[in-house]
Amino acid sequence: MASKLLKTIVSSALAAAVMSGCSSSGVQDRAAVANLALCDTYYKTSKFTGAMEDYALVAENDSYSLYMRQADLALTVVDKKTGKTMCSAVDSDEGRNNATWKAAMKSALVLTLISGNTDTKQVDLINDKNTKKIEYCDNGFRAEIFWTKYKFGMTLEVALEGNCVVANITDSSITEQDEKFRIGTISIYPFMGNSYLDQSEGYMLIPDGNGALVYLDDKEGRFSAGFSSAVYGADIGFKESSAVSLLWDKYNMVTEGEKVLAPVFGIAHTDDRMAFLGVIESGAMRASIEVLPNGVSVDYNRAYAKFTQRKLYTQPTSNNSTSGSLHLMESDRSHSDLKVRFIFLSGDEADYTGMAKAYRSYLLDNELLVKSDDGYRTRVDFLGSERENWAIGTTAVTMTTVDDVRSITEALAGNGVDRLFCLYKGWQGGGLYDLPISSYSPDGSVGSKGSLTSLMKDMWSGGSKLYLYDNALLLNPEESTADFNVINQVNKRRYRVETYKDVYDEMMYLAPERSAGNLSRLVKQLDGSDVPYLCVAGISNNIFSYNFSSQTYSRYDCAASYTDIMEEISPKTELVLEQPCAYLWKYTDAFLDMPLYTSNYVFEDESVPFLSIVLEGVIPVYADYVNFEANSREFFLKMVETGSFPSFYITKNSSADLIYTNSADIYSSEYDAFSETIAEYSRALSALYERTEGSCIERHEIRGNVSLTGYENGTTVYVNYTDTEQTVDGVTIAAMSYEVR
Repeated sequence: MASKLLKTIVSSALAAAVMSGCSSSGVQDRAAVANLALCDTYYKTSKFTGAMEDYALVAENDSYSLYMRQADLALTVVDKKTGKTMCSAVDSDEGRNNATWKAAMKSALVLTLISGNTDTKQVDLINDKNTKKIEYCDNGFRAEIFWTKYKFGMTLEVALEGNCVVANITDSSITEQDEKFRIGTISIYPFMGNSYLDQSEGYMLIPDGNGALVYLDDKEGRFSAGFSSAVYGADIGFKESSAVSLLWDKYNMVTEGEKVLAPVFGIAHTDDRMAFLGVIESGAMRASIEVLPNGVSVDYNRAYAKFTQRKLYTQPTSNNSTSGSLHLMESDRSHSDLKVRFIFLSGDEADYTGMAKAYRSYLLDNELLVKSDDGYRTRVDFLGSERENWAIGTTAVTMTTVDDVRSITEALAGNGVDRLFCLYKGWQGGGLYDLPISSYSPDGSVGSKGSLTSLMKDMWSGGSKLYLYDNALLLNPEESTADFNVINQVNKRRYRVETYKDVYDEMMYLAPERSAGNLSRLVKQLDGSDVPYLCVAGISNNIFSYNFSSQTYSRYDCAASYTDIMEEISPKTELVLEQPCAYLWKYTDAFLDMPLYTSNYVFEDESVPFLSIVLEGVIPVYADYVNFEANSREFFLKMVETGSFPSFYITKNSSADLIYTNSADIYSSEYDAFSETIAEYSRALSALYERTEGSCIERHEIRGNVSLTGYENGTTVYVNYTDTEQTVDGVTIAAMSYEVR
């Protein structure tokens, strides 16, 4: 009774304390009201262990209350339905860590400072003297912060918007007044939702591959590092050259980790049934996702976004790498707002499925993703022409002609596979690696322009789709002029991609301006031939800092250029993108080469189909090529679990013909060897699609080695990855098989 009475008093006081606009007046009244609320018993049931009297209520709505502590701008978010909390600060460290870490665990902002081109140090809101001017608004606050010793500052704005807490630092608010001290990185609320060792049940979400979880159990100090990966992949503009260990001095056996394709991270406290999904709304192009389990420096689990403002890099002083080099700092910092949206989830939605559904809604609501699901199709890609060395120059290795594509697709239709999604690779004059492509001119070895045009028109009118494949990023310096076309790194050294292949041993990156020009010319010719069917690769999942024509450009500039290209060509084409980064999802009619696995880092406890849950039922999602998977049965079951469509890379002639080309790693592609497999996969997965009816995924669970995927229309798919029969929910699933209910 006392608790209910106090809540009533607090609610009345809050109603009287509502202010319009932003103002620094009324702060004491707000704090007093908040301190009353913090006495309520339901806050004592949470895991919050700090000094609650230091916090002030700054915003609330029907679902959540937001509290802030002025000293370090730390936040506590309260789920009003359950009384559970998530906090951005660790206040009960009890002497376990030094002053630097204690400050990092409390501070709303943790920065690295660059001094003298080499030295870096932590800067925070506790150990480093600063001034704050705090203004309160109806839904949050804004704090103007200035570090007096280092003479730089910024404004942090925090708002409660529905079930979201949005933290933003506007680019225009960042000032640096002393040339001796520059901002290196900025981490925003790096300990939001933290937990100590195994005192919480749940996990952290990593955007590795399709998705991975790190459990909130006691890692017992096993890991010295966690997940730290740049959003949208590493920046090759700063990539240092390194020695590569090759098998027989020829084959690169090291596989790189999966790229972060979506700027998200999350933490779920499943015992409290409270979670958040962090979405980087601005600044993702130079951000990294940091997910660190307990034992990595401190015994706390945490997941957050870190924004790079400046990087240090090595500048060679001559063409001779042994002659020395200079360590330099970027002359200008990044220019973008830095904005993170924490989407809070409660009850049954406080898990990784709820996070994925929340991200799906976020993308659709903000028109960052467009629904374009038009039914099931089996993907069958074709390799047209390659090249091998000859006495003088190279000679064509023809693998699949235009007539071959026609005969194969007709044969598949006769076997029941009559709705195809196809890419034609190596169609261009000079073959697969004669890059860049700027005109609609097929290679003479595969057929005429008229025959290719006729094939595409016939397939599209007959219900199948055939796209011309174009890697718009690469330039082959042995076939095209590199001068005035390709990029240099920030240190002004030419960026080269080693292929470790026989015919063409390196490729280069086109400047975004050149990619745009080539694509514009190609699309104009395709449109003029009435075959505007294009698949764009390369620029779909690479962004980088670069130097071009004596001017340095950032990843923001690169991404903006690629966005402009897509804005120009997407209205003129039927456009699909190969494994696109999230900022380009709204331009593609399908997602190609969805990773079904993770990078398998040692600290990952479980792989989950996060991206598949986001996209399934919204746009068609195609997995990697079936014919290159070692465990084909498990890979098939992964497609069943995730609702992905199959992909095959096919040639008419034997893949043995490719042994002396740059496609020598295609070791199994002959159509005659895969015709029945294609038909079998098509029958099984199209039947599954008919049961799900293109619905979105509503829930996903993992029970032992059995996964459950539930769709909006009520269909549930059970997948058994074990070698023995399993029974779940009364459904018996055979070994390495699946059932649909």
